[in-house]
Amino acid sequence: MNDNEHKKLVKGIIDHFESKGLKIISAAYDGFEKCETIGNHEPDVIAQKPDEDFYHIGEAKTCDHLSSDRTREQFEDFGNTVMLKTGVTRTYLPFCIAVPKKCIDDLKKYILDFGLSMNENIETLAL
Repeated sequence: MNDNEHKKLVKGIIDHFESKGLKIISAAYDGFEKCETIGNHEPDVIAQKPDEDFYHIGEAKTCDHLSSDRTREQFEDFGNTVMLKTGVTRTYLPFCIAVPKKCIDDLKKYILDFGLSMNENIETLAL
């Protein structure tokens, strides 16, 4: 994996989350604590709005890692993570995936192929 490209994507997620008023809890980036495991994988960024009690998950992928089994597992773990709210409401946690601009169409195809397009909690970023 191209570490510089991945790092740039992670920074893009951090900047995107902060622009939406989120506080970065942890990130795979200098100056932040390591993210906790969600499902069987560790996301690249975990953030939260001060007035919300749920997390926003961010994952950065380079183009050459989009089609891997590990990516599919991560997307399933992060894209299907739910939080139970008072009563019986299940809410999918917001999940942001960042990729280089040149492979945004591939990402959208994989989200469909992985069966995650119906969740409506997935946001894609082309950086």
